[in-house]
Amino acid sequence: MPEAGDIPEPATDFDAFWAFADALWVDPTARERLMRWQDEFGVDVMLALFALWYPQPLGPSQWCVLRQTARRWQSSSTERLRALRRRLHTPERNALYRAVLALELQSERLAGLQLLAEARRVAPQTTPAFAIDRQRRLHTLFPDLPDAEIRDGLREFTAA
Repeated sequence: MPEAGDIPEPATDFDAFWAFADALWVDPTARERLMRWQDEFGVDVMLALFALWYPQPLGPSQWCVLRQTARRWQSSSTERLRALRRRLHTPERNALYRAVLALELQSERLAGLQLLAEARRVAPQTTPAFAIDRQRRLHTLFPDLPDAEIRDGLREFTAA
């Protein structure tokens, strides 16, 4: 993740996003923080990762559209798969658990593709002349997420 104040590269392709998301996810500290945000504050992890990565400026109304897009997909697909996977987490169902986990990951990937397509639709791509304020983005998208959580999370994500 770029240091605070760095101007991100204008890469907006899905592979760049997925590589960014994967790099954060494989870091145990970042993954633990994201999972806590999901479980304790209702944060959509894919939307949070997208907000941290997306190198184009978007206004609050555009982020609202993206939040609605993410919410529709979460409720119709990813949350259902996640609930099923959690119910299957027993030793005798390990193979089925892993299969549903793979489906859940594919659902998350599709969520990312939808977010990128919707972001491109709601705002033309430009080369930003300023640093993206990730803290403001997260606060806009997840107003129930405490400022200290956002601040500490951004610090951990930068270190990842």
